[in-house]
Amino acid sequence: MKVVVDENIPYAREAFASVGEVCPVPGRSIGPNQVEDAEVLVVRSVTRVDRALLEGSAVRFVGTCTIGTDHLDIPWLESQGIRWASAPGCNARSVAEWVFSTLAWGHFQRRLDLSGLRQVGIVGAGRVGNAMGALLESLGWEVLKNDPPREAREGSSGFHPLEDVLALPLVLAHLPLVNDGPWPTRGLLAENLGHLPFGAGLVNAGRGATFSTPALVALASRRPDVYLALDVFDPEPALPVDLALKADLISPHVAGYSLEGKIEGTRMVREALGQALDLPPWIPSEPDSVPLEAKALPSTPSGHAVDPHSDPWDALSCLVLAAHSPARDDAVLRECLTFPDKERGTHFDRMRKEYPTRLEWRHRPVRHPEVLPRRTWDLACRLGFREA
Repeated sequence: MKVVVDENIPYAREAFASVGEVCPVPGRSIGPNQVEDAEVLVVRSVTRVDRALLEGSAVRFVGTCTIGTDHLDIPWLESQGIRWASAPGCNARSVAEWVFSTLAWGHFQRRLDLSGLRQVGIVGAGRVGNAMGALLESLGWEVLKNDPPREAREGSSGFHPLEDVLALPLVLAHLPLVNDGPWPTRGLLAENLGHLPFGAGLVNAGRGATFSTPALVALASRRPDVYLALDVFDPEPALPVDLALKADLISPHVAGYSLEGKIEGTRMVREALGQALDLPPWIPSEPDSVPLEAKALPSTPSGHAVDPHSDPWDALSCLVLAAHSPARDDAVLRECLTFPDKERGTHFDRMRKEYPTRLEWRHRPVRHPEVLPRRTWDLACRLGFREA
């Protein structure tokens, strides 16, 4: 049995070796010739899987190691009797931690004041949005959610109108891309951005096309007070230069790229395939932990070393950014903004392919937390850090 996999899927050979011959291919290069004689196709979000790709092929199972499925033509797959699987929630924690690192960077740069924050809005309360909400609620913040599909299923309790959520001092977007049906999300966030209060933060780690790119450019042009952090764009991979130049922080669609999130996506698809073929499960090993040294944290925004008397939120930002700083991704991605479209897209994809290992906080234990302010360590423990 031939298994074609996106070459960026971690542990693909180990996970699918018991299934058959594993053939890695760049995700954007997977075409009819690559899948003609394959029976299993495993992709990520950059590969469009539909009639044009699979008609006439031997593929009987499609797995995507991602939470989103907008790149799969599910009705066509099902009409052909092709089984499919995704990995819902596999990288929810990864995205939540990435988003918080962007907030820490905003605080560090004095673009956001986390110490005074009390309410946060989340647009799109699926698995990722819920993980994000739980993380923020652990800090004592009130989270207001907007999610019409869930509200229709569960009732209005706990959900809020979009215009109310977009009037909060921090708005986090975790929307899937939905093109039709009663609640389409393409371009949804375009008309209400004017509700954002002065000094607000806006982070998109969902899908780029859920925002209107011209509307975001206009917002950033007239509202330089808004802290704008973007992991996703419309279009990709040749991201829109005018928007990227105006955003405070940009990254190449890697919010969910923690090693743990990637491994879980592979495991979930392999589990679904194993059930279809009656194979024993593949159990990946836990990543090795890499400790953080609290005595060696970067200086606080005021330029002083972190110590028990530091501002608690300044010290927390230093700890979070020591675990992962999105500023590195921002700097590397900005290198391509003067490139032509094709070269810019190549640079974007190369960053994703060569993305350095990022571990989640549970695998970044902290040595000597006693040098941190007591309040900082309390907040860090709530976020999921632990002592080494």
